Amino acid sequence: MKLGRAAALLVFSVSLGCGATTPPPASASDPPLTDGPSGPPANAAQPAPLSPEVTKGVTALDANDLAGAKGHFQAALQANPSDADALYYLGALSEKAGDAAGAEASYKKALAARPGFAGVEVNLSALYDDAQRFDEALAVTTPGLAEHAKEASLHLNAAIAYAGKKDAASATREFDAAIALTPRDPTFRLVYGHWLVVLGQKGAAIAQLHAAVPLADKNLGIVAAIGHELHVDKAFADCVTVFGQAIALKDAAELWTERASCRIGAQDDTGAVADLRAATAKDPTYAPAQYYLGNELAKAGQYVPAIAAYQAFLKLEPNGPLAKAVTEKIKLAKQKVH
Repeated sequence: MKLGRAAALLVFSVSLGCGATTPPPASASDPPLTDGPSGPPANAAQPAPLSPEVTKGVTALDANDLAGAKGHFQAALQANPSDADALYYLGALSEKAGDAAGAEASYKKALAARPGFAGVEVNLSALYDDAQRFDEALAVTTPGLAEHAKEASLHLNAAIAYAGKKDAASATREFDAAIALTPRDPTFRLVYGHWLVVLGQKGAAIAQLHAAVPLADKNLGIVAAIGHELHVDKAFADCVTVFGQAIALKDAAELWTERASCRIGAQDDTGAVADLRAATAKDPTYAPAQYYLGNELAKAGQYVPAIAAYQAFLKLEPNGPLAKAVTEKIKLAKQKVH
């Protein structure tokens, strides 16, 4: 399954930017190289057998030998320049390497070689969503869905494109279709919730995020991403609860700091300090926790430990963008002590 990075939510990297209350989750949605059966999804009506070189390439991918796989796919194209499967995989490899233009070119050639290639339609429309080329995404998903009405990822990519164009009615229709086809997939509900906020439907967004939580189970990335979205939506109590689930899955300083930021939003300063102390105890070298702990302690009038936290931050980030501001905070706190 390929989902557009336009969703900005599918893989959550637990890292906080010190300059803000909470950071945006890192976006990442590499194209699937060996997702599902051996070989890319072919036109359902006329499944195409893989050529020998493509088969070897898929085997190399299974072994995480990307260079070897690329060589096999290129060999397949030398034998047959219209090998749609080889073009599909080369596009996916280009995208994984950050070469969006190369990926687009390969995907378009693959579609020309095999019109209605669902896997390519999914990846190409997602690529366009990533680039906010929403009209081009819809130019791929519209005919694609006419042929592959049960392809959930095509519905999702169409929904993202409509949402990006602020067409709420069409976006909701396509998101609902995607959810109906994949009711147990938390990522679809997570993406839906994200875009509902963009469309100004906060209540509906929170409902989708709530529905995603039990489906995420032990998937830390998804659980943490849901927590982040709830924070963005200012559903602070829910955010605290979800990050509690994330911490139960992984006792990490980043997650304690994220939950602390939710507590700060909920004006639970005591709880925030407790979480930040847990974060700094878990990893004293995690600079954001030291920074936020200094802020919370200073706010509570505990200037001596606040200074210690700020100084710990400066040792970790002496030349960072907040170094000057933290130095000034230390000066002010020392004035309060004296």
